[in-house]
Amino acid sequence: MIHLYLNFIFGYLKNNRSKVFFNLVSITLGIALFVSTQINGWKAEKSLVDQTIGFNSQNMIGRYVPNATHSRIDSKSLRSLDSNLPDVFHIEPELFIKGYTTLTDKQSLSFPIIGRDLITFNINSNHQINRQKFPKYFVSNSLLQKIKHENKHVSLNLCNQILTINFADTMPIESDGLFIVTDIERLQSICELKNTFTTINILIQNEARFESWNVNFTQLFRNQNWKFETIDEIKERAGVALASLKINLTIISLVSVLISFFMVSNIYTGIFLSRKSEFGILLSIGGSRLNNFFLFMTLALLLGLIGGIIGTFVGITFANLNFFQTSTTLTDSSQLESYRAFPIMIVLYGIFLSIAGSILSALFNAIKAYYILPIELLKERNEAPTKPEISLQLKWFLSFFLIFLGIAIGCIKIQKQILPGLIGVSLVILGFILINYVSIPLIVKWISKSFEQFNLSTSFHLAMKEIEMEAWKNGLTISTIMLATSLVFTLSSLTLSYENSLKKWIQEENQSDYSLINEKKLNSGEPGVSIHLLNELEKTNLFNKVEPFFINSKFIVNGKYYTLHVLNFKENENKDGIFVSKNLCYLEKICKESLLKVNTPNKGIISLKVQDEKENFFSERGTIIMDFSLYKSLFPIQELNSIRLSISDLSKKDEALLKMKQLASENELIYLDQEKLKELYLTGMNRIFSVLDSLKLTAILISLLSLATSIFYYVKEKSKILAGLKAIGMNFLQIFLLLFYQTLFLLFAGMTSGILNSLILSPIVIFGINQNAFGWNLIFTYPVHFVANLPILILLYAMIITIIPFYFVYRMKISKELNYE
Repeated sequence: MIHLYLNFIFGYLKNNRSKVFFNLVSITLGIALFVSTQINGWKAEKSLVDQTIGFNSQNMIGRYVPNATHSRIDSKSLRSLDSNLPDVFHIEPELFIKGYTTLTDKQSLSFPIIGRDLITFNINSNHQINRQKFPKYFVSNSLLQKIKHENKHVSLNLCNQILTINFADTMPIESDGLFIVTDIERLQSICELKNTFTTINILIQNEARFESWNVNFTQLFRNQNWKFETIDEIKERAGVALASLKINLTIISLVSVLISFFMVSNIYTGIFLSRKSEFGILLSIGGSRLNNFFLFMTLALLLGLIGGIIGTFVGITFANLNFFQTSTTLTDSSQLESYRAFPIMIVLYGIFLSIAGSILSALFNAIKAYYILPIELLKERNEAPTKPEISLQLKWFLSFFLIFLGIAIGCIKIQKQILPGLIGVSLVILGFILINYVSIPLIVKWISKSFEQFNLSTSFHLAMKEIEMEAWKNGLTISTIMLATSLVFTLSSLTLSYENSLKKWIQEENQSDYSLINEKKLNSGEPGVSIHLLNELEKTNLFNKVEPFFINSKFIVNGKYYTLHVLNFKENENKDGIFVSKNLCYLEKICKESLLKVNTPNKGIISLKVQDEKENFFSERGTIIMDFSLYKSLFPIQELNSIRLSISDLSKKDEALLKMKQLASENELIYLDQEKLKELYLTGMNRIFSVLDSLKLTAILISLLSLATSIFYYVKEKSKILAGLKAIGMNFLQIFLLLFYQTLFLLFAGMTSGILNSLILSPIVIFGINQNAFGWNLIFTYPVHFVANLPILILLYAMIITIIPFYFVYRMKISKELNYE
């Protein structure tokens, strides 16, 4: 029996190299997309976690964080905290400050400088440390490679001053990420922040990692200005912050995998048709139906395993080359590029998905191989079976039932749950796949009847007949093109909806003429505009409005982090109350009339009343909006994220612009008008969606490859028929048109089905998945302008795709193909 399997499988691999090649290419593309996007998604989340916990998660179980950006604490309190902890724990005070430098290509690079006690610092380095000349700075290898050049030092912009670091005083750390570690007292001295810390980390000894300790860290440190959070809470928060990115990547990569496996399923259909007689022969010489079934499934398992292994390595290569990079406004692309390690589970998921997808793609044809009869070896071609009318009606009913059920489930409103949306999308896709299969004979008959009076060529009628005779196989090809087209239009609709909603929000939220910002600190989200400029600008009397704008992305309310926006309220708004974003109301039920308890340095714990809700597209977690005068009375503030300026007196415009240029130059700032501010926000959004554009192009490539493969297989499987047509006088133009009409029909049917499918899926994604996950009410926008270009694209694609299989027909030798006669 083992010889039968080996001869069947390896004989096929040897004699059908082109089919094996296309099968492996399909699986490889789908799995490579999945693996690379999952690795990049993991890098984004890992980068966010590392920058949150200071690149030190090895033995860390949690940390104390201050309610304000930095907080002072005396050494006596630290010793008291340390003495109250069990011996297996120890504290690690940390000061985490962003630094900036300019690379040789004039690009600005930001990274954290971390102050720690170097005596207890766990150094992961291949270099021996000379205690007589202990290094002042420990630099990650990735950062050292970026900043080290011909000079013997590097200059950093740190705490509004220039710090020069000599490379002789540094030592590399074997770690991913861009960061520098130095002694905490040195960093406090440089930044003039004596007894100031950003966090107090709680570390545990390695040997005690798995021991359970009943320690209430919340009550251990009785300081209302500090809050304890576990490492799991930090990771969960990072996951929430990147939720939209991860959801989009997961959905799109899985749809891309689905597209590739539809193509694989089409290939397996070709394999079954080409080996049908062999299955019949095996039965006639004493083989069993189970042998046929497992022969087919073993072939699928082998191809799935090989394709999965190749796909994972290609995906890892894509990830290392930063294809499909998952940059967001919360992550730094330079940080992401520095990560090389990733969880091995992503590779295992990729291989498992490849094997499972290949088996599922082959299952239908394996079942047909199980039910095949020995008489099949006497048949020359498939005969279209006649379907009872009741069966056809049942299929139509089931198709529309699945679509309507998918719409109903997909639009169910459940906060923070995307499962209903995913189920809805799956049901709609299944409904359309069934429609594609059922409607092919009907469409062919309608086309043939409609074009009878035009007296079209024989090539056209033969093409339509061939399509009708293999409805299932062609239905798979149409469904593959449908999925790719639907993916492109649905994602384009989502992107345009975000863009239009964001433009409208910017216009309503910021009506000032200009904004002063610190460009170097823009990507990190840190404030960088001195509050003293606010008073200086107000005294000039050149501007109608001088408004502060401040962002705190770690504003703690009820033990959770939210984004806080601080600005000047309008005259009719209560300046002692707050506003919340509508998505915060939807997700967390913090709505109008709610009371929020906030721990403030100046007035202790106070209650703030929500006076209303506003649309806000800045944060996925939700945004709280507070008046500047109220915030200034509750929290210390030294820097703003921007200062918004409005000019009403046009006669003073030139003088006002001159003053802005002067202040911007003196304080290393830039000023943006309303249009440039929109571009800035849209650039941040486009950074998030840029990976989606790459995935859309890849999906199109897979679908076109599927169509080319389908036509190529038609040429290979129908070679004798095509040779016979050539023998009886059919010229090359007629044969080319025969292939072209089939390609054109499949392409047009697939794209039309995809557009109709996206018209249903887009609202489910926007009003179902998106709203449930993030609570945003987007302005629905559909890319109608794309549809207008499709007729030209369809003809162009059909022409290009037909050329490749036609080349094999052109080179075909009639005597060789008909030698069995």
